[in-house]
Amino acid sequence: MERKNILLIKTASRYASSERYIEEWALAMRKLGCNTCILDGWSLAQPMLYNHVLAKYKFDVVLDLNGVCCDWGITRNLSPESIYGIYLCDPPVGVGAHLNQADDRTIVFGCDRNFCDYIDKFFPMVKHTSFIPLSGSARPEYIPFEKRTLDIIFTGTWQDPEQIKKELSERFGQGGVLLKFLEDMLEDIIVNSQYTLEECLSRALKKYNQEVSDADFHELMGEFFKVDFYARFYYRDKVIRALLDAGLTIHVFGQGWENFYSEHMENLVIHEGGAYAAEKALADARIALNIMPWFKDAFQERIAAAMLSKAVAVTDESKYTVENFRDNEELIIFSLKDVESLSGRLKYLLSHQEEAAEIAENGYKKVQNHTWYNRAYDMLRKMEEEFGISLLQEGEGKRLESDLEYPDAQSVRLDAVYELYKMADLADHDVGKIERLTEGDMNFLAGKFEVFNRQFGSRLEGMDLSDVVRNHMSDSDHGNLKEAVELFSMQCKALAGKLLLEEKGLRI
Repeated sequence: MERKNILLIKTASRYASSERYIEEWALAMRKLGCNTCILDGWSLAQPMLYNHVLAKYKFDVVLDLNGVCCDWGITRNLSPESIYGIYLCDPPVGVGAHLNQADDRTIVFGCDRNFCDYIDKFFPMVKHTSFIPLSGSARPEYIPFEKRTLDIIFTGTWQDPEQIKKELSERFGQGGVLLKFLEDMLEDIIVNSQYTLEECLSRALKKYNQEVSDADFHELMGEFFKVDFYARFYYRDKVIRALLDAGLTIHVFGQGWENFYSEHMENLVIHEGGAYAAEKALADARIALNIMPWFKDAFQERIAAAMLSKAVAVTDESKYTVENFRDNEELIIFSLKDVESLSGRLKYLLSHQEEAAEIAENGYKKVQNHTWYNRAYDMLRKMEEEFGISLLQEGEGKRLESDLEYPDAQSVRLDAVYELYKMADLADHDVGKIERLTEGDMNFLAGKFEVFNRQFGSRLEGMDLSDVVRNHMSDSDHGNLKEAVELFSMQCKALAGKLLLEEKGLRI
């Protein structure tokens, strides 16, 4: 049987998480017998490269995040035999313009079961939905639990919830029915943290004896969809403050923490770096904290990453975690209604490390059934069931990027420039921020460049790391690895600059 081809589209996100999702899916889908091709939606060569690839090659499935391909008119350009899969990481009301373009070939995978229920009710053009929870990624090396140096880690951004609340109120002006609804919902979603945004809106309508059609309800959800964004950051702020006030030290990675203030700032350690630096730190942490992004029937990447890193995952409750994991045995589940008791539970774990290590080990074993490989299998299997196509096969598929035919020389150069600047940014703002660099970090950067070379080395001349850079990166015993990272970044920028200078009349 001929192997099926799957095109996966990367896009930008906070903390580069979505890019990792796509890479993990592609790896898993190749192991499951499919050929894969990854394109980056933010490449300077888009959408020309994307449209050329769809016209030139046959793809059985095109898969993206949050329907970003709809910006390029995917349902108009896609072959009638191809399946279009959307993995939804955010509430459907926020990407309604994309979901409205769905046709009979479209399947939406929701990371929260409630997303699927909402789509089934309010987006009749979407004929196929399936709940596929998130998973996470981790480093292959583990520091023994008793030798880990970070007590508690949190990876995620911080925003001032009061500022979010103020901006929401200003959006509706002074007075009026919508402002009153907003004020009630902002209060209700905090006091009754078990409710989804949809349930809060329904409660507000009932309070004022208002009956609306499904279409009007959906429109109101669009007006208020950032209410749960406020709730997310309200509780993120509240939990962190409660732990700091209790004397616990928390190591944070993410944007916005430089604007955070507490009377106990001595307990907050703000780290620089991105997803790679955070992942490395997670392998050195005993406890990894998660506050759900208002997913009420879902898993979360931070939980999976903690378990895969053999740290104790600590999270507020959701229906999915309560049903699938054992509290105090495989992870720690707390209630947003009882944040005050969390510090005591964490202090107990830190003072009883054998018990904590056992929970971490149990979590690691349990999460082996919740990896990106499992999620990719479930997606492929669901598409087989819904569309009557055979995707899963014996043996391993191949990467198609190396054999990709570009529409012209300019698109090759532009795509290469984008990848080079991504590597430079990775070196400057992520790997280069790690305090104690190791040979493994150098191998990570070298591996990124090797992937780049496989795709562009035969198409472009002079796309090699210099001997000076390679020598600095390989001399972990005597070399200055910070300097090696800087040299790596400089060379990536220099190669990108060389390619840009070859362009005539370039318009980006």
